[in-house]
Amino acid sequence: MQYEISGFWRRLGAFFIDSIILSAFGFILGLVFTPYLVELGGWGRVLGFFIAITYFAILNSSIGGGQTIGKRLLKIQVLDKDGELLNFTKSAIRYSIIGIPFFLNGALIPESFFHTIVFYLLSVLVFGFSSSIVYLIVFNRNTRQSLHDIIVGSFVIMKGVKSSKPCKSIWSVHYVICAIIMVLALLAPILIGHLSKKDFFSQLITTREQIQDIPEVAFATIQDGQSIFKPLDGESTKTTYIASKIYIKSLNIEDEQLATKIAKAILKTHKEAIQKNLITVTLIYGYDIGISSRCWGNTYAFTPDEWLAK
Repeated sequence: MQYEISGFWRRLGAFFIDSIILSAFGFILGLVFTPYLVELGGWGRVLGFFIAITYFAILNSSIGGGQTIGKRLLKIQVLDKDGELLNFTKSAIRYSIIGIPFFLNGALIPESFFHTIVFYLLSVLVFGFSSSIVYLIVFNRNTRQSLHDIIVGSFVIMKGVKSSKPCKSIWSVHYVICAIIMVLALLAPILIGHLSKKDFFSQLITTREQIQDIPEVAFATIQDGQSIFKPLDGESTKTTYIASKIYIKSLNIEDEQLATKIAKAILKTHKEAIQKNLITVTLIYGYDIGISSRCWGNTYAFTPDEWLAK
């Protein structure tokens, strides 16, 4: 590579500018099409991915001169090892390697996937690829190539700035560390599967499944935990709780009857729920398309006895 390699902060700055542009587009999209985006539910991130890949794949390819708006402002460019612009296919693959893990992370993935080989693939993509990408872009100082650059053979360079020194090769230890990260990501589902069989987690899973069977519920998360408050001049107090976040299908976040139905499902299926100090139910209506998200929420918090009295 005969050009000067772009540094970490310049690349990060360009990505930050591009993220703002995509977020602004997603926000405008949300203002106009909120009900439709909410209806997409967990599939909303698929829409966000296609918007993002259209932007990055076109502009980082020969069509856009190898420069997104952020890269153009900071005078950096994507080229291949021969100093040529990427074709559209390579540019799309390049973005997919970094984009798919990002949009999968935080997506509302059906629980049925957790017991199939798909869970292993998701773990490698979300944890393995994401961690490797971050590791390489921070620590691979010789070429500043991250995983997506290495796979398609691309470099991010200072536009028009030639280098008098030949580009150093990637330190081989980086490949070893990335391989270890991938193996750990592949083993993670085995550990999660083992933990899910323990009584503590199996109760939460059963409770969550029960809540998701309620017609008004699109998706649910549930947490069993405790908080400790320690004033400056007094004894600490501990509050045990079960907290649930419920994504619903309509903008009816003030439906206390629905919240009560959910709380009673928690009390029915979680044998320790009655012993907790507090059970909270947060009804949420909104969307998340990855490049933008918006939601409305309302929280109901009562003791188990107060819920049962309703």
